[in-house]
Amino acid sequence: MKLEEIFVDPNDLLLDPNNYRFQDLGDYVRVDPDRLHEEAVQAKARERIRGGDSLNPLKASILKNGFISVERLVVRPYEKIPGKYIVVEGNRRLAAITSILNEHDAGATVDPKILASISKLPVLSAIADTANDLNVFLSSLMGIRHVSGIKQWDGYQRSKLVFDMKKALELPSVEVAERLGMSTQEVNRRFRAFSALAQMQENEDYGEFATPAMYPLFHEAVSVPQIREWLGWDDQQSLFSRSDELAVFYSLLTPQQGDDETTHPPKLQSHRDVRELKGILLNAEAKTVLLDPHRSFNDSLAAVRKDELSGLWRSQVILAKEVLDDLGIKELKGLTPEDEQLLGRLLAVVTERLSDLKLLKS
Repeated sequence: MKLEEIFVDPNDLLLDPNNYRFQDLGDYVRVDPDRLHEEAVQAKARERIRGGDSLNPLKASILKNGFISVERLVVRPYEKIPGKYIVVEGNRRLAAITSILNEHDAGATVDPKILASISKLPVLSAIADTANDLNVFLSSLMGIRHVSGIKQWDGYQRSKLVFDMKKALELPSVEVAERLGMSTQEVNRRFRAFSALAQMQENEDYGEFATPAMYPLFHEAVSVPQIREWLGWDDQQSLFSRSDELAVFYSLLTPQQGDDETTHPPKLQSHRDVRELKGILLNAEAKTVLLDPHRSFNDSLAAVRKDELSGLWRSQVILAKEVLDDLGIKELKGLTPEDEQLLGRLLAVVTERLSDLKLLKS
């Protein structure tokens, strides 16, 4: 495996329409590897890059300084057409250069020195003995830069790379962790979370609602033992096995239509909501409230909080007693009429509770 420096005409470089940065977009569809050169495919990739971070600052830098080749584009040969290369690292830089060249062809004035700096680009071409070796190397390179490096992708993109390295390249978790600079535990967590999201995407009833934006919710779900147990996580198959409970979970993640035909937002909308699910599952009343279509997520949380608070009364009463025991003569003399009323209300409540207890025992 090696990286060979070569000089390539920008017209012989192809944007990668299957770039991980595109895969969490709502309109993403994986492109056939043999159709990457088609103009419509390349045009869509350019459109996606322009739709993300603006290319204008990058173009302005190139027009001012020329193409600075300290950080080389990394490419791989395009087997479909000899002499063409697919950009693995540097798609935005290629899009900016292509835009400048197109504007020049359309009549815009570009400094000849700048044109000279981008007419032939120094790139690093990845070469390996086998296609699998090449894919492993390039996956590792992207991981170093975008998973554990300074130009990090978001959670979905990082986990998609982990998933591909384990599933498609058949690498063990330990090797993936070593290549990406992650812990084995984190690799396994991301693999489980991506697999769980993929499982929902394949569900006939709820698949249309399963988007990359949901990834943080599944990352949280596979991280909480109570939720994994509730949904029956199967590590051998990398999926949740309890279909009835899973349907309930999916229903909490998706919008629901009410009796009046109005659409209500999902009850679980963030990873924090999923984290709170742990306490709800352990509380029968709160779980019943959660599954009631007419009750809100906050109602189920209130049921949990109520039980938590109900057990605090003893410590609070003991604390109140200790405070009153320490109340000296000087403080007593300084009590206001409002303070006296407060103590009177406390006495009334204690007297009432003792009366209630006496009736219950009679």
